This record gives sequence, C-alpha cells and structure tokens, in this order.
Amino acid sequence: MRTQREASWRVLPPRGTGTGQAGTTLDPAQQTVVDLPAGHGPVLVLGAPGTGRSTVVVEGVVRRIADGTDPQRMLVLAPSRESAATLRDLVSRRAAATISTPLVRAWQAYAFDVLRRAQAEELLTGIDLPPVLLSGPEQDAFLAEMMRGHATGLGGAVVWPADLQDALGTRGFRGQLRELFDRMNEYRVEPEQLAAWAGPLGHPEWRAAAAFRTEYQQVRALRMPNVFDPSELVDRAARVLEEHPDFLSREQQRLDVVMVDDLQEATPSVHRLIGVLCRGRDAVFTANPDTTVQGFRGARPDLLRTLEDRVGTPSHPVQRLHLHTSHRMSLPVNEAWQRVARAVPVIAGARTERAPEQPADTDPEPGGDPADGVNAPVTGPGTAGRLVTPDGVRVATFASPTAQARWCADHFLRLHVLRGIPYREMAVIVRSGPQLSALTRQLASLGVPTTTSAAETPLRDEPAVIPLLDALRLLLAAQEATPGQEQQNADRQTHSGQHASPDAQPVGAAQDGEAPYDGEGPLDGDASSEGETGPAGDDTPGVAALDRSRAGQMLSEVRPVVQGPVDGAPSTAGRNEDLVSEDSAASGDPRSARTVLTAATAVSLLTSRIGGASPMEVRRIRQRLRGYELRTGGGRTSDDLLVQALGDGLLLELAEVRSDAAARVADMLQAGQDALDTPGATAESVLWALWEASGVGPRWRRRALAGGAEAVRADRDLDAVVGLFEAAERFVDQVPGATASAFMEYMDHQELPMDTLAARAPAEDNVSVTTPAGAAGREWSHVVVAGVQQGVWPNTALRGQLLGTDVLTDALDHGPEQAVRLGAVDRLRQVRFDELRQFATAVSRARSGLTVTAVATQDEQPSEFVDLVALGRGEETGITVEELDAPEPLTLRQLTGTLRRALNAVDTPETEREAAARLLHEFATAQDPVAGAAPEQWWGVNPLTTEEALFDAEEPVRVSPSKIETVHRSPLDWFVGEARATETTDLKRGLGTLVHDIAEHMPDADAVELITELRRRWPSLGMPEGWTGAQELERAETMLRKFAQYAREMRTRHERELVAVEGGFQVLVRDSARDALLTGRVDRLEVDAHGRHVVVDLKTGRHKPTGADIPEHPQLAAYQVALQAGAGQAMQDSVQGEDLHGTDRPERIELPEGTVLTQPGGALLVQLGDATAKPGVQQQDPLDEDQQWARELITQAALLMAGTRFEARHTAEQENGSHGRSCAVPWVCPLCAQGRQVTEK
Repeated sequence: MRTQREASWRVLPPRGTGTGQAGTTLDPAQQTVVDLPAGHGPVLVLGAPGTGRSTVVVEGVVRRIADGTDPQRMLVLAPSRESAATLRDLVSRRAAATISTPLVRAWQAYAFDVLRRAQAEELLTGIDLPPVLLSGPEQDAFLAEMMRGHATGLGGAVVWPADLQDALGTRGFRGQLRELFDRMNEYRVEPEQLAAWAGPLGHPEWRAAAAFRTEYQQVRALRMPNVFDPSELVDRAARVLEEHPDFLSREQQRLDVVMVDDLQEATPSVHRLIGVLCRGRDAVFTANPDTTVQGFRGARPDLLRTLEDRVGTPSHPVQRLHLHTSHRMSLPVNEAWQRVARAVPVIAGARTERAPEQPADTDPEPGGDPADGVNAPVTGPGTAGRLVTPDGVRVATFASPTAQARWCADHFLRLHVLRGIPYREMAVIVRSGPQLSALTRQLASLGVPTTTSAAETPLRDEPAVIPLLDALRLLLAAQEATPGQEQQNADRQTHSGQHASPDAQPVGAAQDGEAPYDGEGPLDGDASSEGETGPAGDDTPGVAALDRSRAGQMLSEVRPVVQGPVDGAPSTAGRNEDLVSEDSAASGDPRSARTVLTAATAVSLLTSRIGGASPMEVRRIRQRLRGYELRTGGGRTSDDLLVQALGDGLLLELAEVRSDAAARVADMLQAGQDALDTPGATAESVLWALWEASGVGPRWRRRALAGGAEAVRADRDLDAVVGLFEAAERFVDQVPGATASAFMEYMDHQELPMDTLAARAPAEDNVSVTTPAGAAGREWSHVVVAGVQQGVWPNTALRGQLLGTDVLTDALDHGPEQAVRLGAVDRLRQVRFDELRQFATAVSRARSGLTVTAVATQDEQPSEFVDLVALGRGEETGITVEELDAPEPLTLRQLTGTLRRALNAVDTPETEREAAARLLHEFATAQDPVAGAAPEQWWGVNPLTTEEALFDAEEPVRVSPSKIETVHRSPLDWFVGEARATETTDLKRGLGTLVHDIAEHMPDADAVELITELRRRWPSLGMPEGWTGAQELERAETMLRKFAQYAREMRTRHERELVAVEGGFQVLVRDSARDALLTGRVDRLEVDAHGRHVVVDLKTGRHKPTGADIPEHPQLAAYQVALQAGAGQAMQDSVQGEDLHGTDRPERIELPEGTVLTQPGGALLVQLGDATAKPGVQQQDPLDEDQQWARELITQAALLMAGTRFEARHTAEQENGSHGRSCAVPWVCPLCAQGRQVTEK
C-alpha cells in the first residue's frame, strides 16, 4: 500500500479559496498573529522557512485595512528592494483599497525618506540640498580618485604600511576599504578611535585608514555635503530620530503599527533604527535566524537575542510567537532542510522550531509564503484545483561542470515538456556570481529560457554600451581638437543659470524614496522602484524611476519581457588610447569624427554589438573602398579610406559599399555630431541621438522575443542600454551644467557593476538562475542547488582580513581584549556558520522537488554540505549520492535531429523510419513549426541556388598566376577563396602587405631607411601591445633587411637592373576549349645582362615550396608565359616618372599560338618571411619556346574556373591534417565529415 509520503499526485484547492481573510487559509498560529489587537506592543514571530512569516505580515496589513486603518498609518519594512517589491505587490492584490503611498519599503528606503523629510524641516545641519545616496560604484570611483591623488602627492599625508603599497591602486583594496568604512558606520566608530586601537590590536594599517577616512569625510563634505554612503544612511536616520524628539514623536504618532519582515537580515544600524522607532509600540517582527543571506553586508542574526533590550518596555515587553506548521516544503524537502539547519548553532532567545509540523496533508498548501501569489503554479482555465508533485530529494555528482549544466537543462526540459510544469516554477541556486553567469549561458545555449538580474559587469564594459561610449568619446575628442570649441560648449551648457564646478562629481540619486544597490555582493531579483502601487487587484508594478525620462519611455517600446543579464564582458583596458590619432589629417569639418578616428577604432565600431559586421564584411568594405580609390586615381590606404567613409557617408555611396554596418556607424557619428553641436547638449542627449541613429532597438527586441541563446544576449543588451541612459540622466540631473566630457570621465572611472532602477517587466515563463540572496523570500516547485563544491560553498575566506575588519567587529562586539584572544579558527567558524545559513536558505526554497549537485573529479570535490543533505549526522535518510551522466537535453531541436538521423540511416527499421517521418510531419505542420523539421529546410535537399557559370561563355576567363596552383590542386578550394568565404588572418596579412608596400615605394633603399619607414607606419597595423607585437615588429624588420640585401646583390652580383615595380599585364592565351586572359601584377621587373626580362615575386609567408617544385612552379611559369607574349617590354614602356610604377590599366596583348615574341630571362621567388638569415632566392630557369606545358597549365585552369561544378580533391589523411596540408574548406568539402550533406551516407 502506498503511504501518504510516497503519493505521486494530489489535488489541492485552488489558491485564494478557503476561510481566511479574503480567501487565504491560515493556520491557528498564523491567525493569532493576524488577529493581534491594537496596543499589543512589540511582537517577535519566529518560524522555519515555509511556516508563513511573510504571509502573516501581508495578511496583518490586509486585516487592518479591512478594519478601517488608513494604509498611510502603517509601515512595512523588508531587507531589500526585491523583497519589498514582492510584499508590496501581494498587499496590492490582497487589499480591497487603493494604496497611494509606498506602504512597503526596504529599510534603506525608509531611512532615506526620513532624511529627506528631516532636511525639508531643516534638521540636517549644513545640508541645504535634498539628500542623495552615493551608490557603491560611485563610492568606489571616489575612493579611486583619492588614491590616484595621493599617488601623485596630492591630498593629506596618508602613509600605508609597506606591505600594502602594491595593493593600493587595486579594486580589491578599495573593496576592503569600503567594507572597513561600512563597519565604522554601522558601529559609529570615529577615525580617532580606529587609530587609537591600531597599536593595541596589532593593526598599524588602521592609522592610515583613519587618516584616509578623515580626509574622505572632509572632501565629501566640501564637494557633496548632501551625499550619504550606503552604510551610513540607516544610522544617520536613527541619529535624526534620536536627536530630535519632536520629529520622532510625530513619526510615531503617524504610524499605528510597524511590521518588519526577515529581521535576521538586519545590520546593527537597522536594529538601532527600529529600536528608536518601535520601542514600546505596536510592532511585528518576523525572523528565522537559521536562514540569513545578507551576512556579507553585515547582517547580524545574533542580535535577535537582544531585541527585548531595544524595543521592549516594562509595560510592553516583547512577545514571542512561534509558527509551527510548514506550508511550503513537502515532507522530503522539509527533512532535508532540517538536516542542514541542525548544523547551524542556535541563537539564544531566538530559537525557531527546526522540525515544523506538516499539515494533515503533507504537501505544500497556501499560506506558506508570500511567493504563493508570485511563483504559484498556474492552473488552466476552468481547473478546480492544482496538481502538486512531491518529487523528493536527490543528490548527484557529475564528471564536469558542463555535464552538470546539461543534466540541469534536461531536468528542467523534462519537467516542462513531459509534466507540464511552467519554467517559472523552477530555479537554480548557486553560491557565486561567476557560477551564475556560466550556468545561465549554458542553460540558454541548451534551449532553457532563463532569467537573472545579477549585476556583475561594470556598465562601461557591457558590449552594447561600449560602441555608444566609444562614439561619444570620438565626438568629444574631435570637439576638443578644435581650438576654443570646448570653452564655447562649456559656456552654453548651463542649467538654471549655474555652471558646473570643475570638481563636481556625479552621485547616485534615490528616486521615490528608494535607495539604489550599493555595489556589494550579489544582486538578484527584479529591480523595482519605490513608487506608488497600483489600485487594489491591479498587477501593474509601481511607478518606474525612469517614467519621467524620455529614454525610459522610448526604450520601453523595445524592451522585451524575457531573460535578464548573463555572462561577463570584455574589459575597456587599452581602448581609449586607440581612439585618437595624433597624425590623422583633418579634412572637411574640423570637428568631424574622422579627424580623430583611427582604423582600429573604426573596425571596433563596425564589429561591435551595434555595428554587427563580421571580419569578412570589414574586409569586403576595405576592398570596395580601395578599388574605388584606385579607379579614381588615388593612392590612400584602406585604413585611411575606412576612416573617411565612416566620417563621411558620401564616400560609402560613391564606392558603392553595400554594408548595413558601415551605414549604421556613419549615421550614428553624424547624428551624434549634430546633437553635440546643439546648444545645451548633454551626455544624455548625445547618447540618445547615437542610439536612435543606430536603429538596432527593434532588431534586438525581435531577437529577444525569439527565445534561445540569442534572446538572452539581446535582452542583456537592452538592459545595458537602459542602464546607460539612466546613468546619463542621473548625471545630468545631479551635476547641472556638467559637460559630456565630465560624464565620460565619470564612466571611465567606474569599475563596479551598478544596479538600475529602470523598470523591468516581470519575467515570463523562465527558469530563475540566482544566488541565495536573490532567492530569499521566494519559492519554486523544483529547485536545483548547483555547484556545491569544496572551497566554493562554503567559501571560508575571512571577510575583510586585509585591513582587519573582522578584528574591528570583534573588538566592538566583545571588547578589545577578547578580540585579541580570538584567532583565525574562531572567525572561520563564524564564516562557516554564515555559509550554512545561506545554504539552508537555498534548500528551503523548494516546495516539491530538491536536487543538490556538485562536480566530482580529481581537481574538484563535492562540499561537505552535500553530505548534510544526503546523510545529515549519520541518520538513515534513504538518499544516496548518485553519479550521473550528462544526457542529451530533451529539446525539440535535439529530437528533430534524432528523427532526421533515423529517417536517413540505412539500418533504421521500416517501422521506425515511418514513425520518424510521421513525427517530423507533425513538427513541420504544427501551428508553431519546429525549425528544421520540414524537408525543404534540409540543406542537402534544397536545390542549388544557381547553375550559371561564373564567366560569360563569350568572354575569356580571367586567370591570375597566383591562383593557378590552387585551382589545379582543388577547384573547390579556389571557388571558396574566390567567393571570399575563407578564413582570414588580418594581422598577418596586414604585416605582409605593409612590407610589400614599403618595398614597392622604396625599391632601392638600404636597410636603415626601410626600417625607419616601417617603424613610422607600424601603428597603422593595429598590432597588439606587448610581446606579440614586439615579435611581429622584429620579424618585419628582418624581412626588410633581407629585401635590402637582395636588392643590393641583384645589382652587384647578378648584374640585373630594376626597370618596373608593381607592373600590370593582360595576356590573352587562346585555346580550342576556353580562352584565358592571364592577368596580374609583378612585384619587381628586372632586366638581366642579356637584356631579358626577369619577374621577381616577393614572398613574406613562413612556408616556401621545395626546390623540386620550382622547375614547374605554376605561378612562375605563368609569369614567364606573359613575358613570352611581350608583357615585360610593355610593362617597362608604361613606366612614368622616376618611381618605376607602371600603369594600372595595361593594354591587352595576345600570345601567338606556337611561337613566342620575347625570350624571358626566367622568374624567381625571393623568400623574405622564412626562418633563414639571408634572402632565399628560388629561380625558375627560362622557358624554352617548345615548352608548351606552361601554356596548357593556364588554359586548363581557365577551363576549371569556367565550370559550374567544382571538385574537392584531397586524400583522407588531409581531412585532419595528419599528413602535410589539411583541407582548407572542411565545412563545405564533401570529402570531409564536417561538410558532408545531411542526405549523404
């Protein structure tokens, strides 16, 4: 007989029905809290996860509103903006009243509101402007500026210990310094006290930190007196209430009740604030000290034991009520959570029930968590109940992180496809930000829709933001290059008649009473503003911080409701110096972007997320521009032409460059220039002009809505652009009159990710990928706690160890003497307990199914936390640690591929073949067809796009000498190369082109002159800095030395004379099958002592033909055939001037059949790029008149090129390159597995 615990399905009543207030069923303990009468005094409600602590807060508010209490007379506080938004939405849906004020706030938001009102009443001494919050990234930039000043001798005398000198300029050091300052704010430690403890506690760096803190406060007070640090905000609000009894009295009289959710997340300053506000008054506090996730921000669950001292009075002591019934977790999940929680030390005076009772039916039911109204399973129309699946608990290990990700993807897809569970009912919880980014990318690539809002990349480094900032930087550099222009703009960029101070710094404003993210620790959950909530029953989020912004309004049209930010982004290091060219010639408008644009930056803009060009497309643009330049008699390089084309769109039209990327970038720069020229231009207005001109918004929106990995990328890009406009808007608002250049400097100095208050629509049906901090206050049906590795979870690195922050905290909590006695082991124990609380939180987020995973290899081992779930402390759990393989994720794409393989395999039984065909037909004809299911979409089934020949049958085939060998070796290789579909190596090819160009224009120069010219032109190549660039420069110098030696020996030893460089020829070679027009250019044309012409081809590659190949070398033989037709004398006759350059339009000459007009002197290769110290000369002897093989080689090449089909020719060994040359085009080669058609066996 199946027991109740083993039941697989059970029907529960729909959510929102029952006997409770407005349809919510409450258990007796919950009802007791909700029914507390007026005058009940402070109450602490303790309960395990899922017992309904947040529910009693929501229902308590709803009950009071129903009883006639004005919502404005209630205040609900939550640990974070995300949890406050969740509670606020639930109250809005449950309350039968319109709530026009922010009833629910994060505690930092409430503190900010207190300071705002206090400033309005002139209670903040020396602060004449409304208060502003300094966000974490902005504080980091401020500290970095001070550090740079100290390094150059500015500022006060701050002497750091010698062992810290190398760390002073790093982001990590500033992070430790900010953490030290945060603790000083939390505990009200003055710099003098910190310096006094430096000696007794053995931390000499505290003296320097104290001096730096003093200077920091002084500079900030002078430049930004109304700005508050994130950690300072709450304590300053508490001080205002303490120091102004009348203001406190009015605040207390304004509020009938205060409710604080998740008090275990409170810092000492939050406890101080609620102690002042709630002492002896009606207040409800909920807490569970076993599930704390904000320890990295100073959360102190142990302070719950002293709550009585802060808020209790003799007449109104703190009542303690306990919630005993678990309404969220199924019995297996509940037991797993208990095993973890038992490892967490009990906090005296705040002990919770770690073995909550299961209700009469053991599965989760309504009333357990505020997420009941947010993450609840969706029932279809007309359903009377909801299905609950008690899947239990699994613990698994994998052979690699990739295998772990593939299993997670398969797990979620099976839950969704086979059991109909919405993706929004699933989550992955990981310990760290890097794990989060990697897993999000992997899941998205495997077809699982994901959502996360973790901010891990500085805004300036977001790929979508980089081209906008680069374009703005270019425009500003062009403006500053014009004398007097900067001052003209500064004169006209005013706001309210005031000029910006040169020292003005942007700071983070809070909007609608909310405080932005402070830049520390992980950030998860949807960002919401603290604006008004909608009317009762309205699911619309509160007023967005950007609703008043033009950018926010217009970007909302293209902002999709899909996944949030994921993976990391490239650094901006080294990008700025490439933007301005010192020797670029100004042309046209002196303020045009092309006056400072370099080729490297032009390529960067073209290939950026907004440009979207591939390296192949950039190459085609260069070739088109260069071709136009040569046709019109110019001589500029493709670098110069590319720069001009982007700065002047007319050149793109004249050269017939058909490139959306080039047109887009050119339009952006022109629109940005026009916006910058507008009186009163700001960074926001110029950036908006750039964004509008790009036109990529609708395209990104379509991609984002399409799903898959591209959707994740597009959604992150849109998020980043919204964040950029929000940053620009805040900067303009907070630093009136500041120039766009000041904004650029501000962005360049930001090294931390910044949260955004921009409105985000709630994610649709996506799997949540988050951290414990982001998971707090939320629940899902199925949760995977992934990556539980030793050294990762728990992360036992001591917090703030570099500057002794942990020692300072111990000294403040226990006294200096006790702090000295505490060792690293004691502090590691506390860190481990903090990590355990986070892990317990993660485990408790699951209602029905919980899976804990880790990687087990020689290098990575599962954490001890894995054993806590599986084994507890030795009890029999029935759970084993499984070693699982990575299955192929169950996606429609994967299934379609499997069916197609089965359909085409020769050994598939007929019944299976018919079944595969039937399923593929269903996929192809569905209302939403599966890509790749329809046969007309199969690559091997499609007809050829064209069967027309490449050349007109009446015209001769143009044959280049350098292509003859390739087309004979493999016609397919030649065709793919001719279509410019082969992989390019731009840097290497650019190096060879530069050497050729110098040799062409300085054919008789010595080595010193050649190398001087090389170094002058070297920056134009855009070679990377460092060892690689230096190595390539040395190689180029060696090639030019060898060329100079060859040129000298040509005259002295071989008695030849140079008569032309880069001479062109056209020789018609007739044949009965197909005429060939031999067309080419020679690097050097020389005349030997017998008056015969010799063709010289300079080679800069590393590889060269063998000596045995030279007598019948196709390229050299073709040159000699051209000389036989008289091309040598024609090239020599066409030379004009002393530079020995021939004409670019040589006349066509014909090679007579059966005879030659001129006897050649041979042809030779000069190897400059090989590893030898001297130039390697490989000479082909002069062709005799009766040697017709060279002529036939040319005409046969023409015949191969003129066909409609091109053979692939190579051996099986060449497919993998095991014997000599590998296949050059394996992706289209039918002899290679990679290029074989899907219909080929």
